[in-house]
Amino acid sequence: MSKIAALIAGLFITNVGFAQSSADLAAAGNNSMHITLAWVIVVVAVVMLFIAWAMLRVASHLNRYAKGELAKEGKDIQPFWEKVFQVKPVTSDKDTVINHPHDGIYELDNPPPPWFMFLFYGTILFAVIYFIRFNFSESGYTQAEEYKAEMDAAKAEMDAFKASKGGSLLDESTVKLLTDKADLDKGEKIFKSTCAACHGEYGEGKIGVNLADDYWKYGGDIKSVFATISNGTSGGMPPQKMALGPEQRQLVSSYVIYLDEKNIPAGVTKKAPEGKLEQAGGEKTPSDSTAAPADSTGK
Repeated sequence: MSKIAALIAGLFITNVGFAQSSADLAAAGNNSMHITLAWVIVVVAVVMLFIAWAMLRVASHLNRYAKGELAKEGKDIQPFWEKVFQVKPVTSDKDTVINHPHDGIYELDNPPPPWFMFLFYGTILFAVIYFIRFNFSESGYTQAEEYKAEMDAAKAEMDAFKASKGGSLLDESTVKLLTDKADLDKGEKIFKSTCAACHGEYGEGKIGVNLADDYWKYGGDIKSVFATISNGTSGGMPPQKMALGPEQRQLVSSYVIYLDEKNIPAGVTKKAPEGKLEQAGGEKTPSDSTAAPADSTGK
């Protein structure tokens, strides 16, 4: 009984795991077909409790039968629970044998037990109610409506989060090019620890493309470079948005834009250009009050 009680409690707890809450159903409308998820769980729990109780009764009856506690006059009367669960002794198999063997194998003509048929018909009834409710009434959400409601709720949460940050959430649409030398130095450290293995210590290109020339495969402005670093590319570059925070990606994106082939030492092999020739969207000119890397004239 303790296990049954724990099972019922677990069924009620799982109510919070469903996307369709009681509030959502109430918002969708009320009518005579309105069925909440909690009521469905209650019905299922009651049915399971009834089956468990019935099985305990059958087990108790069989135990008494095995011990010979039942009166002889009652042995010829099949109890109700034996009828429901079709509990039969093995000796009765000879009465249900189909006299048409296949390769010496005989088959018993045993119909499904009543409990199985009750369950089967119950699933048909549930399917009919479910179909009518979600197709001919306004009390239930369709999958499309649930999806839209969840997306609207997520957008509202994101808008609230952006508002709490003063609308300055850093992403591909809000990122700005950093030109201060201190920021570019920080970007250089991140580049050498994260990107140099594929793009080279000076951006000359190894497995990855040459980042120090004037050619760009996915755009050379700060927004394009930030998006490329964040989301990766189909050419084999993995996304870095899980490894690097938005501020770190802004730092390394700004540093990459200021990389220049003139800063590559002699003897270091540069990879051939890939992509389109462009001057980083015209953003690569630092102001007079900021310091850029030596000999950085734009890429």
